[in-house]
Amino acid sequence: MPTFRISAPDGKTYEVTGPEGSTAEDALARVRSMVVATPTPEKGVGEQLTDAIKDVPRQVGLTARYGLEGLGNAVGVLSDPIGATINMATGSNLKPAGKLAADVADQIGLPKPQNARERIVGDVATTMATGGGIMGGANRLAQAAAGPVAQNALAALGQNAGMQTLSNASAGGAGGYVRETGGDGAAQFAASLAAGVGAPMAANKLMQVGQSASNAVRRATTPASAANQQIDVQITQALQQGGVDFGQLAPAVQNSIRQDVAAAMQTNGILSPDAVRRLADYRMVGATPTRGSLTLDPATITQERNLAKLGINSKDAAAQELGRVQNANNRTLINNLNDLGAGTAESQYDAGGRILQALGNTDQAARGAIGAAYSRARDSAGRSAPLDPSAFTQRAGDLLNQANAESFLPAGIRDTMNRIAQGQIPLNVEIAEQLKSNIGRIQRGATDGNTRYALGLVRQALEDTPLQQSAQNVGQESIDAFNSARALNRSYMQQVEGTPALQALRDGVQPDKFVQTFIVGNGGRANVADLQALRTAVENDPGALQAVRNQIAAHLKSQALGGAADEVGNVSQSSFNKALRQIGDEKLGMFFTPDEVAQLRAVGRVASYEQFQPKGSAVNNSNTAAAGLSAILDRIANSPLLSKIPFGNQLAGPVQNISVGIQSRNALNVPNALNQPMRNSPRNRLMLSPAAFLGTNDEKQ
Repeated sequence: MPTFRISAPDGKTYEVTGPEGSTAEDALARVRSMVVATPTPEKGVGEQLTDAIKDVPRQVGLTARYGLEGLGNAVGVLSDPIGATINMATGSNLKPAGKLAADVADQIGLPKPQNARERIVGDVATTMATGGGIMGGANRLAQAAAGPVAQNALAALGQNAGMQTLSNASAGGAGGYVRETGGDGAAQFAASLAAGVGAPMAANKLMQVGQSASNAVRRATTPASAANQQIDVQITQALQQGGVDFGQLAPAVQNSIRQDVAAAMQTNGILSPDAVRRLADYRMVGATPTRGSLTLDPATITQERNLAKLGINSKDAAAQELGRVQNANNRTLINNLNDLGAGTAESQYDAGGRILQALGNTDQAARGAIGAAYSRARDSAGRSAPLDPSAFTQRAGDLLNQANAESFLPAGIRDTMNRIAQGQIPLNVEIAEQLKSNIGRIQRGATDGNTRYALGLVRQALEDTPLQQSAQNVGQESIDAFNSARALNRSYMQQVEGTPALQALRDGVQPDKFVQTFIVGNGGRANVADLQALRTAVENDPGALQAVRNQIAAHLKSQALGGAADEVGNVSQSSFNKALRQIGDEKLGMFFTPDEVAQLRAVGRVASYEQFQPKGSAVNNSNTAAAGLSAILDRIANSPLLSKIPFGNQLAGPVQNISVGIQSRNALNVPNALNQPMRNSPRNRLMLSPAAFLGTNDEKQ
């Protein structure tokens, strides 16, 4: 029988004797069966611990290798394209940064992964290190960047470290596993992409589920009335800091704010009083707020405004949403002014004529009442009742002498007094009233103060003159009637003197100048006191009051739109708020309710939020950047390079539109904007790390 000498895989040598006709292969097979069949004795706990301790330096070395290769890959994001270009131009063979890092690891003697498990762990660690390098580099470059656009873009790459690290680890592990199980490059890329996107999505979903469960427990253990009361307390405290009384807002506005604040409170954040106050303004006017307009954060405003311009230049409806919201808000502000009277306002000429007509009716009614009072006095039985002429002349002389004012008395009045003293003119109630009227007329026309004073002393003497004893009863009734008529006339004349609009009516003012001069003008005869006097003069005419109100609203809208028509006008917050300040709350309060005045103020504030560009923002107002970026993205979507990536052409366009659409919807998420920003712990967002696109090496040693 033949004998064969065989070396087993474990290093031992065996002599195998086989039957006649057997070959060396038969002997080798027999040895293998014997070796496999022989059970390997299980190591003891001490031996296993010893092996583990001995393996620590190797694992540390592997970790150092993975970190070094990952940092090399991070540098390669910028350097590898440059190196490839140099290779193509000069024919040189510059190695990628990741390969150079691997060579350095070899030169310093760092261990290499020896089995599938170590290689997959290496993929995970390497992509995590790559992503960490990219994030760190982006943050440092953002600090050194010159322009705000570059700063914001680089800062975005360095945010959400937790989600990016999860994306990196998942992408590296999935790609490595597919490679170790026989997948080609396309399969590895697909697995890396799916895991890099799917893992953060799953994590976000789990966080949302956990938050929802926590909220559900809180709602279940908190009575509904107590929860609503807590929300109202939060809102009231937030609005009080801005001088807004939550209880005075319309019920519909209150309910809308409650819903937004309730959703914000479920995120366990701290409410921002300023954001809640701005939300109240938006709800009062019916406009749609965005995160930027509620927070007024420079970076957020920059991103939203530029995103709106980018989206409106696209053909995707979802991407256009922010731009359309801006347009709708402009229309809403105009509609607010129309609803408050601007939409039904007449021309200034017609409105001026309407108000002058009401003033004319007031003037005519007052004149009629005064005339009727004088007629009654003249028709009274005691109008011819005699007064004591001696008492009159004596009293007048004493008053003038005491004041040393006799020389200032007009000659006509002195002559009348002398004739009364001589009995040439009988002094009765009617003659005394005529003399009082003449004195009053001369007083109003006199420019010398001494003359007016002397005439007043004579009038006082007439008032003090008693009736003769025989006419006490009937004469006093006539005197009282004349005094009543004269008081009525004096009261109305004081109203005319205090109401420039009534004076202008008597002077024949033209209707087309009336509104500007007496209602919406700045100062002059349109001051608060004069406009209040005008309102008093027409308060019995609702049509005239409405005309004034409409002209104020129309003036505000005209200033806001620069005279443009509604369908093409853009509200200018600066012009509107300037006009609103010039009119003032006092004037507004004469013709608008407190709620309506608050609404006008809210219109001005919302217009400011919509157009505010704080220091540090970088809004592109020319729209050229949006059009250029849209064209660049279109070129990228049609790039031949994407055709070499599995599903690249199919992904490019939808990814661009979905990205803009998602960011637009995030900008319109009101509850998320009501909490104060956490600068050191940015809110987790779905974000695919750039390291996930680096893939894994198809070959591992």
